[in-house]
Amino acid sequence: MARPTITVPVRLDKKTFRRFAFFDALRVRHKARRPLIFSLILIAFSVAAVLSRREQSGLIAAVLLAVGIGLPLVYFGTFLTQVNLQAEKNRLEKPRLVYTVTLNQEGVHVLGGTRAGESLYRPWKDWAAVFLTRGCIYLYAEPGKAFLLPRGQGDAPYARVWQFFREHMPKGTCHPEK
Repeated sequence: MARPTITVPVRLDKKTFRRFAFFDALRVRHKARRPLIFSLILIAFSVAAVLSRREQSGLIAAVLLAVGIGLPLVYFGTFLTQVNLQAEKNRLEKPRLVYTVTLNQEGVHVLGGTRAGESLYRPWKDWAAVFLTRGCIYLYAEPGKAFLLPRGQGDAPYARVWQFFREHMPKGTCHPEK
């Protein structure tokens, strides 16, 4: 009897890449926490300055409030700009083959789609985590390095691909959609 394998030739586009970048930064790495906490602190000091009713407290409150509101806007604007520039650099305006992922009973094999000979093989126990989202499965080799498996690109149904991960990944590393 042949061992079951699933092959996913991954074609990425700008939209999929952008969704992953936000997912990784906000949900996995929690990069928004510090700027938001700092902003909340500034806004709280702004409110305290207004409530103190001292001379020029209104001016101080206005400056603190402007910085407290402006900081997250600048942070997320810069982040979005960087993501878009990276997508352009990788020529993701139109979907293009980036790599091919093959899942089998022993592990995962990733063959690069653009550079001949580039490949990665890891047994199941060596993968850090896998996340299921509405349109994509994110397979993390290590923190900061993930492979995307978009819906509908494999030779098996999306639910079967996820089930394959659940059957083979180490306990506690599969994270279904929230």
